[in-house]
Amino acid sequence: MNFLKKIIYCNVIPAIGACLRGKNKFINVIYYHDIVDGEGMSFMKTPIELYKQQMEFIARKGLKTYTFDELTHPKCQQQRKGGILITFDDGWESNYSMIFNFMKSLGLKYNIFLAVEKIGVDPDYLTWEQVREMHQSGIVGFGAHTFTHCNMESLDGIDLDQEIHHANDIIKENLGIEAKDFCFPYGAYSSASIDSIIAENVYDRIYTSDLDYTADRDGVIIFGRNGISCNESMAVFKHKLNGNYNVFNTLTHPCRNH
Repeated sequence: MNFLKKIIYCNVIPAIGACLRGKNKFINVIYYHDIVDGEGMSFMKTPIELYKQQMEFIARKGLKTYTFDELTHPKCQQQRKGGILITFDDGWESNYSMIFNFMKSLGLKYNIFLAVEKIGVDPDYLTWEQVREMHQSGIVGFGAHTFTHCNMESLDGIDLDQEIHHANDIIKENLGIEAKDFCFPYGAYSSASIDSIIAENVYDRIYTSDLDYTADRDGVIIFGRNGISCNESMAVFKHKLNGNYNVFNTLTHPCRNH
């Protein structure tokens, strides 16, 4: 990123977003993937010390954190101030071994979208025993991230029965809950794919990987999330917590709709 782009991204965009903060009608959502002490495996990796610094800031600030189960209460999902929803994509093993006890010590809740085919099979991912322990603790919520972690920008060749219903059946078999939260793998989706997911009448909330305002679509809430990058400053992280980057997609893709 050159100097001018850095100034625009780090200063101008969040300044505009702060002026338009009233457009944030729902709780703000941030997301991670793998938490690492070393190289790690995921495309999006966060060093454990940086992650701890960020979570300790959330705890010091007194931000209230939620699990997906708590979003069934409208006041939770609509709360704009003093709350944050922390999410993880895929279900990496580090979501248990690196942070579970740490998050308990801070009293912070978080949520994981499971790439179901990998759970209990791939050693880099969570086991179902770990998933059940985290869920029973009350501080970790779980949602669906498809069965095969497929690209859903186009649904051509996608077996929705497998990617949604079969994946959800496995989650229910292991946790005893109906998954009501869904996240697109790779952040890849289209307006048509959102319509198709909504038509399945399974999820109450759908999550993208866009820096975008959250909206209601046919009674389903579409959350635009803020990805947390290890290459960004603490100032940018604070702006993302405040929802100041939710304007980003509007500025860069003014004609795009969910």
